[in-house]
Amino acid sequence: MKPSPPNSLLTTRPPVFSAEEAQSLALQNYSLDVSAKPLDSERDQNFHLLAENGAQYVLKISNANEHPSVIDFQTRAFEHIAQCDPNLPVPRTIASVAGSDDCRVTDSNGIAHVVRILSWLEGVPIRKVSISPALLNELGNTLARLGKALRGFFHPAAGHELLWDLKNAAGLIDLLPHVEDKKLRAQLENVLIRYRDEIQPRLGSLRAQVIHCDLNPDNVLTGKDDTERVTGIIDFGDMVHTALINDLAIAAAYHLSPSDDCLSAALEFIRGYHSVTPLERGEAEILYDLMLTRLVSSVVICMWRAKIFPENRDYLLGDKAFARDTLMRLSSLDAQAQQRRILTLCGHDAMGSKAGKKGFGDIDSAALIQRREKLMGKAYRLFYDRPLHLVRGEGVWLFDAQGKRYLDVYNNVPHVGHCHPHVVDAIYRQAQTLNTHTRYLHQVILDYSERLLARFPGSLDIAMFACTGTEANELALRIARSVSGGNGMIVTGNAYHGNSWAISQISPEDEPASRREANVVTVPAPDTWRGDFRGDEQGAADYFANHVSAAIETLQSRGIKPAAFIVDTIFASEGVICAPAGYLLRVAELIRQAGGVFIADEVQPGFGRMGSNFWGFEAHGVIPDIVTMGKPMGNGHPVSALVTSFEAVDSFSKQSSYFNTFGGNPVSCAAAMAVMDVIEAENLQANALEVGKYLHQGLESMSRRHEIIGDIRGSGFFIGVDLVQDRHSRKPAGDEAVRIINDLKDRGVLAGRTGPHGNVLKFRPPMVFSKAHADLLLERFEETLRRNSYSIPHKQ
Repeated sequence: MKPSPPNSLLTTRPPVFSAEEAQSLALQNYSLDVSAKPLDSERDQNFHLLAENGAQYVLKISNANEHPSVIDFQTRAFEHIAQCDPNLPVPRTIASVAGSDDCRVTDSNGIAHVVRILSWLEGVPIRKVSISPALLNELGNTLARLGKALRGFFHPAAGHELLWDLKNAAGLIDLLPHVEDKKLRAQLENVLIRYRDEIQPRLGSLRAQVIHCDLNPDNVLTGKDDTERVTGIIDFGDMVHTALINDLAIAAAYHLSPSDDCLSAALEFIRGYHSVTPLERGEAEILYDLMLTRLVSSVVICMWRAKIFPENRDYLLGDKAFARDTLMRLSSLDAQAQQRRILTLCGHDAMGSKAGKKGFGDIDSAALIQRREKLMGKAYRLFYDRPLHLVRGEGVWLFDAQGKRYLDVYNNVPHVGHCHPHVVDAIYRQAQTLNTHTRYLHQVILDYSERLLARFPGSLDIAMFACTGTEANELALRIARSVSGGNGMIVTGNAYHGNSWAISQISPEDEPASRREANVVTVPAPDTWRGDFRGDEQGAADYFANHVSAAIETLQSRGIKPAAFIVDTIFASEGVICAPAGYLLRVAELIRQAGGVFIADEVQPGFGRMGSNFWGFEAHGVIPDIVTMGKPMGNGHPVSALVTSFEAVDSFSKQSSYFNTFGGNPVSCAAAMAVMDVIEAENLQANALEVGKYLHQGLESMSRRHEIIGDIRGSGFFIGVDLVQDRHSRKPAGDEAVRIINDLKDRGVLAGRTGPHGNVLKFRPPMVFSKAHADLLLERFEETLRRNSYSIPHKQ
């Protein structure tokens, strides 16, 4: 179950428990005999608890639509803050009589709620005191300290959607009809449109982390007698992972004044924050706009909710008058002048500000390329005619240094999405606990091995670990040679299996025949669309399998005993080939008869990507002797594995031992375990099947309008689009594919090319790719083909 959509919490009625019920809950679940007094709240219900001995607490009854994982997110954050900065005045969770952090109760209507009790923090809300410059500076300082304490904190629910998060502010345009004052509505709309078009695209390239997200004057306490000291930060209900600058913008917005010098108080707040966490130039440039956006958010959301919950109208509209009046005054001011004041305070050149312009934060790509070649040499390659400088990833999106967002339809390494919070959290938690190698006992590798092996036929019952697909394939060669007593290798003609010397020998895509050793023989890929045989499937299977039989004979004629046939089961480098039924079964039979083994390289098609099967080999009805996997296994963390039989490893172990310093380390295994969690919890294999079919159908429809599309192949989230110069000859359109890939990139979509002729577009997105993302890909692809005049001419 996923956290609720951003609007659902704000449209669900808050809990309605009486003070007597709150007292009963505290007594039954926490053994606290207290009196209870209601406290104001937006979407939850809070009570101030007072015991006879003077002890005080806060009882929190969560909204029915608040997902338990989000509540756990807040609890774990309190623990993390206590470890990183124990002097920060934030609440602590009180354990129930059962020893848990919270408990579940139902109201009179049978609706379930999560109940927590937190420690009470002494002080008065700063809204009730006169705020001095010293307190403003201390407020900024404290917020920055809180941000630093949360900097390394991750949680699976950190990315939950929240309407109050400024990154979602553009969506508030849809709520503007709830603002009845036409003049005010027009001003609000102007701010939101500017935010949508100019500010939101920049957030993606800025620092991001978990933030408090709501340091308003009711959520900060100061001393009753010492009003220049912060004594409490409360209400972490809006905490979320978003741009770090949003935390400062939200808090500082409450200190914008409708007076002539609107920024005077806010600048002191910013100064205090900047003294602890210096603002980057890109953050300082958009801070003023973000503060205005927060004011708009307060007006729009509160007016919308006041209509839904008129009984809570006074509380909901508490800040509306301040925000409205401030906005009315600020609309007549020079926004760029205010931006320059912030830049100057933060030590940035105000005259060189790019605020309000697209392309901010640009870094000279030519200089980066020159520096890269100087430091790393020219053997490395870059994508695209104009290489991308990427700075952040999230889900199916990648962001460049200018804040432009790209739909990632190429990278299979972030299998469950870029920077998936659950995977990041697993890596973080294990890294702060233990990381060592496999010559010590540790349980994580065993737990993961059991989980991984459960995905294989019973005859494949041993797992061995490495860091990359190359390493896994090299280990597979060592085992194959040990088991077979030979060293002859058979691969398809344009295969790719890795980049070490041994594996480059069986990667003809990168290694020309002139540098290939005599023990490696290539065979044609079983391409029934462009290959030499295009007849029935049984005939095609026999035809291409006969090439393997001939390769075995070639090796034997050279005095070389065959060791293995290795194949990427989606034939990705061959152009995403759909092998004829029975081909791999026949090949496995042939290699085994010759004394060798059949190796399935699942680095690209594995872990549910094909939709219909978890592993690519399953689609062919064959059981390999060895299976290798890598890239997607740890969502970008360097981890790979080999799965084979006990008998094969037993034979290998009599001749060799195996050790890999980082292979199978606890952090890598935690990452891999988290990936498996996400695949299962989010039902991503089924998503690949459903959305993959949807995308395939959209491409089929497009092919009827564009003659350059010759064939569409693949399954699930691995689709190849074969581009041709004409459909009759099927002549590959390699140059056109290059242009299309670059044009797609310019339109915000990242795709790849593959195949011997470089003419097959490769669509291989992260597994969280949705139908909406598929629609965007199809739309941009259609635009690209129309622009380049690849459509089928109209016939009279």
